[in-house]
Amino acid sequence: MLHNFCEVATDFPAHLRQLKDPLKLRASEAVVQFPFIPPVIEERTEEELSRIAEKRKEQGRKLQEMAAKTREEKVCASPSLFTIRLIWVQLLQKENELQRLLDLKAMETESSVCI
Repeated sequence: MLHNFCEVATDFPAHLRQLKDPLKLRASEAVVQFPFIPPVIEERTEEELSRIAEKRKEQGRKLQEMAAKTREEKVCASPSLFTIRLIWVQLLQKENELQRLLDLKAMETESSVCI
């Protein structure tokens, strides 16, 4: 390929002047095309396409079921936020009640000391 398509100019400026002429430039052009093998495209039948579509639907359904199961496990594994908030409110109420009782006891002792 090197011997067939390459040339060496002995007088390069003169060779460039010759190539200014579009006809001589076109004559000196060489097009090299490498072999191209088009990729084989598998054509699928309607049956195969429907089977693939059904398989995708089934996979999507399984994925949704797995996600639902995971969500359910998370909910069952930890108490719900509502339950936590309810317990928190009850603790605050007990704390307030205890503080009120301590204040009453303190008032009783102060009144008995003052008398």
